[in-house]
Amino acid sequence: MRLKWPYVSLRIRFMALAVFLTLGSSAIWGMWTWHLEKTSRIEQQLREGEHLVSTMAIPIINALIYEELGIIREGGLLDNFVSEIMNNPLLHTRYAIVLDPDGRVLAHNRYAEYGNIYTDELSRKALQTEHFKQTSVVVEGERISDMAMPLAIAGKSWGALRVGISDEPVYAALQKLQTQILLFSFLFSAGALVIYWCIGTYLARPITTLTAQMEMIGDSVPEPPSNLSYRRDEIGLLQQSFADMLQRLNRSEAQRQASVMRMLENERINTVGRIVSGVAHEVNNPLAGIEAILYQIERKGSADVERYTALVRQSVERIGRIVNQLSDLSRVSEISPQNIYSEQFFEDMVLFAKMALKERNCKLLTRNLCEQQVVCLDRDKIHQVVLNLILNAADATGENGCVTIRAVCEEGAYILEIEDDGPGVPEDIQKKIFELFYTTKKPGKGSGIGLAISRGVVEKHRGTLVYCPQEKGALFRIVLPQQEMMLSQKAQR
Repeated sequence: MRLKWPYVSLRIRFMALAVFLTLGSSAIWGMWTWHLEKTSRIEQQLREGEHLVSTMAIPIINALIYEELGIIREGGLLDNFVSEIMNNPLLHTRYAIVLDPDGRVLAHNRYAEYGNIYTDELSRKALQTEHFKQTSVVVEGERISDMAMPLAIAGKSWGALRVGISDEPVYAALQKLQTQILLFSFLFSAGALVIYWCIGTYLARPITTLTAQMEMIGDSVPEPPSNLSYRRDEIGLLQQSFADMLQRLNRSEAQRQASVMRMLENERINTVGRIVSGVAHEVNNPLAGIEAILYQIERKGSADVERYTALVRQSVERIGRIVNQLSDLSRVSEISPQNIYSEQFFEDMVLFAKMALKERNCKLLTRNLCEQQVVCLDRDKIHQVVLNLILNAADATGENGCVTIRAVCEEGAYILEIEDDGPGVPEDIQKKIFELFYTTKKPGKGSGIGLAISRGVVEKHRGTLVYCPQEKGALFRIVLPQQEMMLSQKAQR
């Protein structure tokens, strides 16, 4: 069972996405700003601390040298230097220690530590280092930067200077900055939420208006309203696309109705074909008997009798042709496609066409514009279709007329065109010429079956047979898609 999600308007979605992006960007900006400020403050304190210990290291070394030479008393100047370090106004100094090379305290901000020997790891690292060294430690819950500077000159070590500077003021300032960033982000997000609400309402209004206009469209005939005005933005494109979609739906509906009518027409043809297939045998038997009797009458009769029997024979032959055509209706659904070279098929078709037009005073032109390739079709059935169209064209052109046969290959289809220079088909009956039993010929000249059979044969080849209007003459176009026919043939195998 599929869950049905609640309706969420575009405005709400837009606002949710916008607020999410705003909060995300604000958070990224805040963290980036806080990180930069933290790095800047710590580096600034480190530089100031390094400057302090490196500056005080020189006078401390001098004092140690003077004490060793006996110029000044021991510890006098060192205590002053330690006091100066502790009273530095720029840094929050927590301790200042002067150690000799053995780790003994020569001076300390707490006098009680004087003389003690420090063996802790920080003191050992301070005595072993050759350059300025900073280490972050925690002393009694307070974060401190322990800075050590070696007291050495001319390759001789006089000990080390250790100074502890508190990091808490830096982190307190960073905490204050964090609070300010959060407050700013909240106020900025709240203001942005109001702005996004206004923007979302503005953007959703045209869509709401379009929805109301589209609801005016009728259910039975989906036509865009005539008073629909198109905007000059993406909403206008949506309106135009919707109108185009309605037009395409109308065209599809018209094609569907035409397909339904075609299906009904084919069903009628098949029904007539099934009926005729059973009746044809019963009709042909009496016709055969009549022809036999006519033959005997002609043998024994006089010249006047032959004149009348000839008229009877013509009528009998016409009845036979009509029965044969009706019999073809039952065989429309049966095709046997096979692969054949297009040039050979075209030559055979032209040969049959010439034989059919031999007794007519009509000119035949042929143009094979298709390169040599293999085509898949029922050769006999397509020959029958083409011959039917050629005979119709010859009847339409009359004496000294011209009939043209063309073969073309376009986009995977084999196309045959039969064109004549006759009067053409009037516009008002162009849609009727493929209907069963509809004919424009005089009584006794046509049965109205040929074009219906021909279209059925072509459609069984998954193709189309259409009439193409022209300024002069008539043009029938047969399109036989080859890819579909070859796939169908493989499937049948």
